[in-house]
Amino acid sequence: MARKKKKKHEIELYPYEAFHTLLEYETKRAKRYDDWTTLVHLALEAESTDKDQEPQFAAEIYAINVLNVQLRDVDIPCHINNEFLVLMPCTDELGARVVCERLETLFRLEAEVYEKVSFKLNVYIGAISLPGDKSLTSKRLMDGALQALDHARDNHSIKTVVFSELNK
Repeated sequence: MARKKKKKHEIELYPYEAFHTLLEYETKRAKRYDDWTTLVHLALEAESTDKDQEPQFAAEIYAINVLNVQLRDVDIPCHINNEFLVLMPCTDELGARVVCERLETLFRLEAEVYEKVSFKLNVYIGAISLPGDKSLTSKRLMDGALQALDHARDNHSIKTVVFSELNK
């Protein structure tokens, strides 16, 4: 059986290896300057209205374009499979909520035609914001953002789940 070759996106975000290096750097910088850091984790699920189309690929192109246009120059977006990570230096929980609400608005599509592909897009967003104290580590950011994302996905949440809300 011949394997389908995975299509490459024309516009890409940071590869994971570069993202991880920058995550480590920004974590150390935030600790040194006692500054907040936020990590946002997004997962896309696209459903096609036409069985012959590839909605996931079109949805990823759409997401890449949204992130490239909506994020600040200092934010660091990464694309892994059908998920995205966005590291937001110097951003506290309030700032993260503002950005995530803006992204929610752009991603909440009933039925959209993009790149000649019609799809319904479900997006789940998890976020964590940590101060630049001794508790800040890249592992804690990654684990917290994933837990928040998993909670959003498991509960089919249309709103961003922030890690600090999980233990309340």
